[in-house]
Amino acid sequence: MKNKEMITLEPGRRSHQKSRAGCLQCKRRKCDENKPLCRNCRVHGVPCSFGGLPSQSQAEDSGSGGSSPSPNPTMSSIAAPITIAPLPSSGLAVLDLELLHHYMTSTCFTLSRAPAVQAVWRDQTPRIGFTMPCVLHALLALSALHLARSDPSRRTCCLAQAQAHHEAALHTVVPIVPSLVSENSVALFLFSSLTCVYSSAKPPGDNTFLVLFECGHLSEWVRLFRGTKTIIEHSSEDFYEGNLGPIFMNGAHLSAIRRDERTRELGQIHVQELWMICNHCTVSPPQRQIYLDAVELLGRTLAVVLKPGEGRRLETADVFAWLLEVSEEYLELLRLEAPVALIIFAHFCVAIKAIEWMWWMEGLSARLMMQLEAVLDAHYHGWLQWPRHQIKDIHEATVRDT
Repeated sequence: MKNKEMITLEPGRRSHQKSRAGCLQCKRRKCDENKPLCRNCRVHGVPCSFGGLPSQSQAEDSGSGGSSPSPNPTMSSIAAPITIAPLPSSGLAVLDLELLHHYMTSTCFTLSRAPAVQAVWRDQTPRIGFTMPCVLHALLALSALHLARSDPSRRTCCLAQAQAHHEAALHTVVPIVPSLVSENSVALFLFSSLTCVYSSAKPPGDNTFLVLFECGHLSEWVRLFRGTKTIIEHSSEDFYEGNLGPIFMNGAHLSAIRRDERTRELGQIHVQELWMICNHCTVSPPQRQIYLDAVELLGRTLAVVLKPGEGRRLETADVFAWLLEVSEEYLELLRLEAPVALIIFAHFCVAIKAIEWMWWMEGLSARLMMQLEAVLDAHYHGWLQWPRHQIKDIHEATVRDT
């Protein structure tokens, strides 16, 4: 008999009795083994493997024909032929399995250029998705869009599946949004991030293709980007120390570049016209300061994007950090379609163009510029010349590089 003193528990962890007879989804969690639907699967809204499986007692009864059990169950089980019951028609979604495979072998590598960050999207995100349906649905929705692009012959089917998973993700995230606690923060961050990418990747042929304004509000993708800020502020320590650590360590490195004084000085060159517009526009002093703060932050972003001789390919964190940093007051002026706010955002489109090497960002800057031009009065269009020329130059440089 082993000495009990040699049995130790890992500090800081609670031990619990794993379910040995639990359903397949709950093998790694405590399962109450309730049939035909266990509590965990009922709470998370996922199919339970108990649903179509006979209980152990039923299996024994059917195997013995209702008679008493075999006196040697071990030998009987070895000798008995193994049969596999047919899966119910809805028990195995082959397309969804293909989408998961496509995500883990292809899509996940398009979300970042940093190998450590790619590993998080490949390994940790599906694992978290298996316990949080909103993440799994968002992951499959994005994979379906990517597969539709990769295989045009299956475009219609994949786009329909993408929309179905997107709607399912939105439906399943609703119950966990009010309780922003540590156990939900990682899932909410991944859901928001994946849904932002999904919103950006929706084909421009759809009636719902990405725009800046819809029904008098800022579009879903803008609100989602801002939503990640709240999640990060609530659980920043958990993110840096947990499974998503590589994403946030990479983001911290990029943030340090943006805060560098040389970056600020270089950025002033790219926003000189915006400084002039803000200082001479007929608005109240508080509103002018809102614009000046947004321009100062945008200058840092453009300095990183347009830095001469920069060899690395930009990450989304280089660009969309601006959307996280600008004030709510600026976003409200943008929603109200204030001309200066729109002109500032047009200059931000230059930064967006620089990351359109990502398949899910292609054409976004052009679509946003078209909408901005449609909203702005014609006599403001002269202030859009610089961003137009920069977007064109970045496009031509990208074509040369490829």
